[in-house]
Amino acid sequence: MKAIKDNNSLFPFSFVYKSTKQPQHELPTHLHDFHEIVYIHKGKGSFFIDNTLYEMNKGDLFLIPNDTIHHAIPNKDDLVTSSVIFFSPAFIQTLSIEEDFSYLFIVEKIKKYKHYKITLRESQQLTMEEYLYDIEKELCEQQSGAFHAAILITHHILLSLTRWSGEFFKEIYVDDRYRRYWLNEIFAYIEHNIHGNLSQELLAKKAHVSTAHFSRVFKEVTGMKFTIYLNKKRTFKAKELLTTTDYPVAYVAELSGFESTPHFYRTFKQYIGTTPAQYRRNKNK
Repeated sequence: MKAIKDNNSLFPFSFVYKSTKQPQHELPTHLHDFHEIVYIHKGKGSFFIDNTLYEMNKGDLFLIPNDTIHHAIPNKDDLVTSSVIFFSPAFIQTLSIEEDFSYLFIVEKIKKYKHYKITLRESQQLTMEEYLYDIEKELCEQQSGAFHAAILITHHILLSLTRWSGEFFKEIYVDDRYRRYWLNEIFAYIEHNIHGNLSQELLAKKAHVSTAHFSRVFKEVTGMKFTIYLNKKRTFKAKELLTTTDYPVAYVAELSGFESTPHFYRTFKQYIGTTPAQYRRNKNK
């Protein structure tokens, strides 16, 4: 899995307008430290985000918070054309006035409910497409304040998504269609049993498929082998515990499902680049 960093940390904003990629040109499963908004103009495919596999269709919008694993899987017979906004949370400013509102409200709700797909109604699609066209126009014409204008339009997008979110979050309770993918049940099982003894054989049995089929489909969807995915999930769980609790490192390793403390240290340093203890010290500064 790749962790992507913006090369220009002073201006962590990037925009891609109506891009169509062949499947082989899609990034492998990755995460990054900025938020991402993906709007589907046309085409079909699947989108693996965190623990869920979603369908991609025209008019769908995906809001992917920072540090969230994701991987697009376009349909080679009906390629997806999408626009993408990458932006740092630091660029989104909310005025200090007496109103219970934040432009990042929608991002926090997405994180809370762990449902990253928003299917827009036709009128909302038209509004979104106008926003995206305006960003493209500003960045292409490069008039004075073009970059600020692009950021301002992004604020408008977040405001609109927040206003639409009441309708959206009501629907996710009754619209459970995304669970027709048997892998989603497996992702949920892994999430709730991350500390336990998990194996491909066990999960394949729960899914009522062969181990070979499970292994092939799992890698096809996530872009990585099961063992790598599991180590990643356990490492992310450990990161959370290291920053939100005072538990000893050995206990964090146990709660995260690592078979031993040395294995935990090796895996954590491999993926995070530092030891668990050093990571905790850096976060507590």
